[in-house]
Amino acid sequence: MRMSFRLFGVSVDVQLGFWLSAALLGFGILAREQYQQFLVWVLVVFLSVLMHEFGHAFAIKRHRIEPEITLHFMGGTTTWRSLLPLGRLQHVIISLAGPFAGFLVAGVLHLLLLYVPALYALPIMVLSGMEMLITVNVWWGILNLIPVLPFDGGHVLEHALGPRRGRLTAAISGVAAVLLAIFFLRAGFFFFSLILVMSAFQSLQRFRSEPAASSPAMNRRRAALHEEPVPPETAVLLQRARRGVEDERTDEAMALANEVLAQSPAPPKRAIREAHELIGWSHLLLGDTTRAGESLAQARKHGEPDPALVGAVHLALGELRQARKVLEAAREAGDDRKEVAGPLIRVLVEQGEVARAAAVALDIVEQLSEDDARRMAEIAFAHGAFDWSARLYEAIFRRAGQSEDAYGAARASAKDGNLEGALELLRRAVEAGFSDRARAWSDTALEALRGSGLEAVLPRP
Repeated sequence: MRMSFRLFGVSVDVQLGFWLSAALLGFGILAREQYQQFLVWVLVVFLSVLMHEFGHAFAIKRHRIEPEITLHFMGGTTTWRSLLPLGRLQHVIISLAGPFAGFLVAGVLHLLLLYVPALYALPIMVLSGMEMLITVNVWWGILNLIPVLPFDGGHVLEHALGPRRGRLTAAISGVAAVLLAIFFLRAGFFFFSLILVMSAFQSLQRFRSEPAASSPAMNRRRAALHEEPVPPETAVLLQRARRGVEDERTDEAMALANEVLAQSPAPPKRAIREAHELIGWSHLLLGDTTRAGESLAQARKHGEPDPALVGAVHLALGELRQARKVLEAAREAGDDRKEVAGPLIRVLVEQGEVARAAAVALDIVEQLSEDDARRMAEIAFAHGAFDWSARLYEAIFRRAGQSEDAYGAARASAKDGNLEGALELLRRAVEAGFSDRARAWSDTALEALRGSGLEAVLPRP
């Protein structure tokens, strides 16, 4: 039972697993043979999760990005196809928009029931449904705020800690999931306990796939041999400023960079240039492209500026050709940082060269977050670059071991005409836990496999 529709300009896909999940949550009602109440319950769960996801979707649409909603066994997911376009604060706001949309709905309904007595003339089932909507929206919102991935609270934690603390995020998520699973199990909420056990397993996989530590990316550009070395105290200030930029603590980063510029005697040109660059990065994060450009101009007075910053400023100003020229030159010179490749990928996508963008993404896939790599794979698939989409999905699967990635690789391989490879990837997806036979058999991307071995891998439902 799969349902797809568009609402408020957003594509919504409801999988069979969602209805199963809603039914399991309402099993107590069904056991009491209250069939009408059970149907109301399922409708309430559907509306509550949908409104929650639309909270995310509307927050995303504010950035002129088109979201897509999927309702599945574990609740719902809102995705969008835009590679590395948003800052951490924007991600936090998007994550919080879902629960608070539910709280808003619950609050409005509560006030209506409190101050509009005429509503009590409505049929008992309608009133019961309204009360259920209040309860479900409140508790679903609270549950989603727990610091466990893939819940919204987990994503807030992830973006609050930043990309360099991926293992810490996964560790906190895993521990919280285990503790809450035990709590819900002892409280008799077996279904929630099961979901949290699944979340704990995902967190463990993520913990294993994350690098143990990551050095500040902006520190990877080697200084030219002829440049004067930076004094230790200045180097410490610059390092702290870099970390401030990476953690989006822009005020702190600019204060530290200005402290370098104010040193007497004046620090080496290399340090002055980097201080101006860090101020430029901070202005970019704040959306002030004019000041970012001014800082870049100041940096140029003291040597060749970081091509990543040059490209990012051009990109922010909409100067795609100039951005591409700078970033491609940096790549050709051996600069494989994400700060160079990420903006280049965005430029290539906007210029319609999706296959080339996917190739660049695959080249730095270990530096990309799993979500960003998946978005690039989705973009490649949507634009017909099936081979590159399959390669990206397969690379993510090797890294994270999630069945959905192997399934995505199988879909892309099938669309690319590589049926043997698609079947092998589908087998790997099944081995990793994929079991949605109805989805696979109704998936048009796998249509070519229906007479070429799909039955042997996933029997017809």
